[in-house]
Amino acid sequence: MSKLKRLFKPRRKFQILRYIQRAPIRHKITLAIVLLLLLPMSIVGFYFYWNMAAVLTKNANDNLSQLIRQANENIENSFKIIDTTSLHFLSNKNIRAWTSGDTSFDGDFYSLFINKSLIEEDLRYSLMFNNAWDMNLISTAYVFLNEDTYCSIFKSTPNIDLINNNNINVFKKISGSKIRGKTILPPSLTDRTIYFTRIVTNINNPKQRLVMIFGIEENELYKKYAELLSFEGSMVYITDDRGAIYSSSDRNLLGGTVASSILNLNNDTDVSEVTLGNTTYLVAHRKIGDTGLNFIAGIPRNQVLAKLSDSMRNYIAITFVIIFVSVLAGILVSLRFTRFIRDLLSVINKVKVGNYETKMPAYKDRELKLLSNTFNNMTDEIKYLINQVYEKQLLLKETEFKFLQSQMNPHFLFNTLITIGYKARLSKDETIYKMVTSLTELLQAGIYTNSRAKVHIRQELEFIEFYLYLQKMRFEDKLEYIIHVSDESILDLLIPKLSIEPLVENAVVHGLEEKMGKGTVELNIYMENESVYIDVTDDGAGFESSNINLDNCETISMRKKGHNSIGLINTHKRIRLIYGEPYGIRIESRINKGSKVTVHIPADRSEIINV
Repeated sequence: MSKLKRLFKPRRKFQILRYIQRAPIRHKITLAIVLLLLLPMSIVGFYFYWNMAAVLTKNANDNLSQLIRQANENIENSFKIIDTTSLHFLSNKNIRAWTSGDTSFDGDFYSLFINKSLIEEDLRYSLMFNNAWDMNLISTAYVFLNEDTYCSIFKSTPNIDLINNNNINVFKKISGSKIRGKTILPPSLTDRTIYFTRIVTNINNPKQRLVMIFGIEENELYKKYAELLSFEGSMVYITDDRGAIYSSSDRNLLGGTVASSILNLNNDTDVSEVTLGNTTYLVAHRKIGDTGLNFIAGIPRNQVLAKLSDSMRNYIAITFVIIFVSVLAGILVSLRFTRFIRDLLSVINKVKVGNYETKMPAYKDRELKLLSNTFNNMTDEIKYLINQVYEKQLLLKETEFKFLQSQMNPHFLFNTLITIGYKARLSKDETIYKMVTSLTELLQAGIYTNSRAKVHIRQELEFIEFYLYLQKMRFEDKLEYIIHVSDESILDLLIPKLSIEPLVENAVVHGLEEKMGKGTVELNIYMENESVYIDVTDDGAGFESSNINLDNCETISMRKKGHNSIGLINTHKRIRLIYGEPYGIRIESRINKGSKVTVHIPADRSEIINV
C-alpha cells in the first residue's frame, strides 16, 4: 500500500504540472494574479500576526513583571518593617544598659525578675504603636535571657505551651551558634511560623547573649503574592540561597527544599521563559533586599497568553475573509482584462492559415487600442511584404548577375599591372616594379574583401607598408613613417582586413598633404589586458575632432576637396559589428598640432574566416 502511495503522489504532481503547462494563457494569468494576491496578503497577515503576538506578549510580560516586582517590594518592605521594629526595641533604655555592661542578669532571683519585667515592659511599649504588630506581620515576640528566662507577647493564644516550645526550640537552635545579628529561619509543616531572630551580646561579657525572636505567620507573606496565584498553575517560592522554602504556593512544601532546576534560575530582572517538565513558565527571580532570601515566581505561558489566543483567532478569521473577497475580486478583474488575449489568439490562428484580412476588434483602453492597431498594421505590412517578395527575388538575381560581370574588369586590370611589372623588371627598373607590385597588392586586398574578413596583424602591416612605400615614392623626403610593435607575438593575432590602412591613408592625405615641410606618420601597436591598441599618429594639420561623431554619418564634414572621414566611420562600424560596443575607434586631434587615431580591438586568436 505504501508503495502505491509513493507511486501515486509523483504522478499526481506531474499531472498538475502538465495541466498548468497546457492551460490557456488567460487561466495562467488568472492563477498568477490569485497567487500574487495571496502571497503578499499572506505575508502581511503572518507579519501582523507575529507582530501583534509580540506586542501582546510583551505587554503580558510587562504586566507580569510589574506584578512580580510589586509583590517582591511588598515582601521586602514587610521584612524591612520587622527589621526596623527589632532595631527600635534594641534602642530601649534597659537594653542599652544591658549591652553597655551596666546591667547584669546574673544574681538573685529577685533582680532577674525585675530586669525581665523591665525588658518585657519595653517590648510591649515598642509594639504598642508598631506597624509590624498592627499589620499582623508579627504574631509573637520573644526575648530570651537564657533558656529558662524569657519574656513574650502574643497576638492570640490558641496554644501557649506549643508556641513557647517552638520558640524555645528556635532559641536552642541559634543560641549555640556564633551568629550575631539577624537570622531568618524557615517554617515547617508542623509549625508554619517564619522566625526572625536577632542576637545581641554584652560588651563586657560576650558570652552573655540576648536573643530576640519575632514570629511571622507564613500566611501573611502568602497574602503579599496571592494576586499572582490568580493564574492557574502558577508557582511562587520564597527561598534562601540553599533552597530552603520559607513560603510557597504549594503549602505542603514549607520547610522543604526547592527543586534544583528552580534554584538554579538566574537572577534576571526581566521575565524569561523556562520549561519545567512539560510546562513552559514565564519566570522572574529577585533578591528580597538584604534578607538573604529569594523571590521566585512563575506563571504558565499559556495562561498569560490565553486572551492573546482569542484575539488571534478573531484576527485570523477576519484576515481569511479579506483574502477570500480580494481573491474573488482579483479573479473577476483578471478575467475581464484578459479577454483581449482570447481575441488575440483567435486572430493569430486565422493569420496562421493565411487570412491576412482578419482584424482585431477595437478597445476602449488606450493600451489595448494601441495593441489592436499595431496588430492590424502588422497584418497589412505582412500582406504588402508578401506581394513584394517576388519583385525582390528578381532584383536579387539581377544584382548577382551584375556582380559577376563586375569581376571581369578587375581581373583585366590586375593582369595588365602584372604585365607592366614584369616589363619593368626586365628593364631592370626595380622602383617601377616595386611600385606596380605594391599597387597590385593594395587593389587586390581592397576589391576581394568582405566586411567580416580577418587577417593577421602581420599581413595588415604589409598592406600599410605597400601604401606608405607608394606615398614615399610620391612625397620623397617630405614623408617619414615609423612602425613600432611592442611584442612580436601581437603580429600573430587577427584583425579585420584593411581596418588600419584607411587610417594611415587619412593621416597622409588629410594630415601631411596640407603641411608645409616634412611630415611623419607613426604606427604604434601594443597590448593591455587582453586588448590590442593600434595608435596612428601624424604631426600634420589636425582638425576639430569634436565635429566628428563616429556613430552618425551625417555629422561628417568635408575636410579636403574630394575627401571626407567616411573611412573612419566604416572602420569604426566594422569593428563594433564584429566585436561589440566596447570596441572601436577613438580620435584625438588639435589644429596645427596633428592627430591621433586609436583602434581598440580584443586579442583575437580565432581562425581566419571569409578571407
